[in-house]
Amino acid sequence: MELDVLPLRSILFVAWLAGCSSAAAPAPAPSAPASPPSAPPESASVATESPPVPPAPTASMSPAEPAPEPSAPASGPPPPLPTGTTVLHIGDSMAGALGIALNEELKKAGVQGVLRFKTASFIPTWAWSQDLPILLARHNPDLVLITLGANEVAIKDPEIRAKTVQKLVKRFEGRPCVWIAPPLWAGDTGLLPVIKRNAAPCRYMDTNALIQGMPRVSDKIHPTPAARKDWAKVVVEWLARERKPDGDKPFALRPE
Repeated sequence: MELDVLPLRSILFVAWLAGCSSAAAPAPAPSAPASPPSAPPESASVATESPPVPPAPTASMSPAEPAPEPSAPASGPPPPLPTGTTVLHIGDSMAGALGIALNEELKKAGVQGVLRFKTASFIPTWAWSQDLPILLARHNPDLVLITLGANEVAIKDPEIRAKTVQKLVKRFEGRPCVWIAPPLWAGDTGLLPVIKRNAAPCRYMDTNALIQGMPRVSDKIHPTPAARKDWAKVVVEWLARERKPDGDKPFALRPE
């Protein structure tokens, strides 16, 4: 059987067509790029927040220098009482119990003591007394002492004495003054604190804080003669200690 043989020119033509068809075919589209990976999630920290770092110390933040130690009080006894002066002492029977021995102590210090007391007197008695201005004018005291309240320590409403105490101390016309608390023989209803709060500008001398267990006479109220002398010495020592030697008045006293 004879096979048809294509001429060489036909073979070459067919090969040329196949090459053109291959060249004209579009190149395959590149595959889409993969999606970019998402950002990694923020790590959830379970640790507590670190404490802030304190700023470097500055001059204003540097620790203060330690305060100097307070100087020790001057040793030795206080200056003596001012000689040639006059002290007026007014009050009730407790003023009488103290006053005689006190005048003896004042005399030793070169101070004149004037005692005026009324046994059954009260704070209002002296607050409205017509005798007080006469005593002040006659003796012109450098210091006034008041010993009142013993007859009123059981008063039911001690606050009613507040204004009366204020009225009495105003009558001294700016003179230095000291309210000497009576020595209690039993509890009180609060009168002495009322006196203390309202006696300014007078100083308040708390007898019951300075002397405890004071011996009493048969009435169980007034001090014994020996206790009165001890009380008088305590008063003089207190006055010497609390007085301002360089004050504008001989018996100027230190503030509370």
